[in-house]
Amino acid sequence: MTRCPDAAPEPKSLLAAQLASTFARLRRGGDPGLLARTVALLCQERAAGHVCVPLPDWAGRAPAPAEPPFPALPDWRSGLLATGLCGDGDPRVPAAPLVLDARHRLYLLRHYRDEQRILDFVRGRLARPPLVPAAALRDALAAAGLLPGRPAGPDWQLAAVVAAARSSFAVLTGGPGTGKTTTVARLLDALLALQPDLRVAVAAPTGKAAARLGEALRERATAVPAPRGPAGRLQPSTLHRLLGYLPLDDTFRHGPELPLPYDFVVVDEASMVDPAVLAALCSALLPEARLLLVGDRDQLAAVAAGQVLGDLCRAARPERGVGRELAGYVAAATGMALPVQDGAPAIADLVVALRQNHRFGDMPGLGAFAEALARRDPDAAMAALRAGHRDLLWAPDTATALAAIADALVAAATAETPAAAVAALGSVRVLCAARHGPHGTDAWNRRVEALLAGRGVRTGDRWYRGRPVLVTENDHQNQLWNGDLGVAWPDDGRPQIVFPAAGDEVRTVPAARLPQHETAWAMTVHKAQGSEFAAVLLAMPDAPSPLWQAPLVYTAVTRARHRAIVVADPELLRAGLQHWPARGSGLADGVACAGEPSADRGSKAP
Repeated sequence: MTRCPDAAPEPKSLLAAQLASTFARLRRGGDPGLLARTVALLCQERAAGHVCVPLPDWAGRAPAPAEPPFPALPDWRSGLLATGLCGDGDPRVPAAPLVLDARHRLYLLRHYRDEQRILDFVRGRLARPPLVPAAALRDALAAAGLLPGRPAGPDWQLAAVVAAARSSFAVLTGGPGTGKTTTVARLLDALLALQPDLRVAVAAPTGKAAARLGEALRERATAVPAPRGPAGRLQPSTLHRLLGYLPLDDTFRHGPELPLPYDFVVVDEASMVDPAVLAALCSALLPEARLLLVGDRDQLAAVAAGQVLGDLCRAARPERGVGRELAGYVAAATGMALPVQDGAPAIADLVVALRQNHRFGDMPGLGAFAEALARRDPDAAMAALRAGHRDLLWAPDTATALAAIADALVAAATAETPAAAVAALGSVRVLCAARHGPHGTDAWNRRVEALLAGRGVRTGDRWYRGRPVLVTENDHQNQLWNGDLGVAWPDDGRPQIVFPAAGDEVRTVPAARLPQHETAWAMTVHKAQGSEFAAVLLAMPDAPSPLWQAPLVYTAVTRARHRAIVVADPELLRAGLQHWPARGSGLADGVACAGEPSADRGSKAP
């Protein structure tokens, strides 16, 4: 992927300086100054979310006004190779700490290996024939009650079920309310009709997201009666917990030597997954196991560098239709005709995008805003925001924005029972782009607590009743996970936190046993991924910043089930909605070239 730099780099980080110093000691030749500057660029780009540095984008350019330009590409490449610290990734030769691939993309070795593990997994799954004959799947769909009588047009949920049942790897993407969870439930029904003893695992990057998917599947997947239904088979988990993370070794218990004991693994909120963790998951699956990635490709990418879901979708181009092989298989299994994209790469047979929104039917503002951003139309998104819809409001200042959610905040803070307080966690939330600054979570938490104090809520004590608490690290001993939300509920002066449990129950954890945590009237958009709230207030910075980007605004607004309020400078917002940052990696190119295009086996993938 070609990406031109659009901003000067930040000053060299401590990591960059340490790496440059180490590499300078290890090098066997070449220019130490060029090596140090290149390593600094690689670290800078990694911090910005890029897995690698495409040297052609920077060749002949000065990374900062006070620095000289990098050499022309041939000289730069030969200069790096001359150091003896840069290889081409060939596993047959001793590994070097840097990797420079055939397309002049520079990686740190670890990140290159992670990307290659994912790419090798996808290529291997693409090479396999369909797991189920179309006629057998048709019978299973009929047994699960999933076959339409006479399809009037494409049913993309059914198409996704067929694509995932056909192959041992599939990707399901779609915006909020398009029915991703319903589709997974239907897929489970079909797979259980084919294999009643199917072993299923459900995972997500955070415990909150995994629990939400598991609960939703148990509620919605009713087509297969118990005990054959999936409700008793699901084990919602974080990916780290599923893989058996060993913090002292910074590795995972499960891998090629000890694979996961599951036939089908579902990963929700896949846009948030760290590529290194996904690479570990791919290596830990049984050879015959199925993997389904589920997520919204337009949401924020992982905090770590890379965007695997986005890369897979960019290579597959599902908005243009499916591959010819998948279209033929769907027709044979369901009688349904799907649009076929010309020259589709093989990955197009594994990726399906849901298109119809079922959540925002009675919320015209939220629906129009989300749909406009999904089709990259910032003018339509701004028009939806300014239209005065009850479900989507623009607030000119913080006071107006806070007043719009004041009653909901007071109601949440004055719940009468622990169960009511836990239920109120989903009622309202302030979402911010960052933690610090006048529009960060720290400042907004103080604003909310000042408002509550003005309404008679006692917020002077640290563990005041009603204070929402966000867990920010995993605690296996107390079964608390990064992203869990609870409420402070002192008992006879003893500080304690109540968390949601099964059904409408709550469980209590003494405050002294909490892992790292923070007040959560306001939280960052990143930490809100995988959650939903009845009302959301999005507070954006009041000055230009790299945080002004469309995926962040889209992710925040679509956390709202009923109403969103946006407090932002309109000009900064308009500019931000045009900015969809692309993260540099080689995954999309590698996947697009994997296999032969399903539309024409004699041509090359674009």
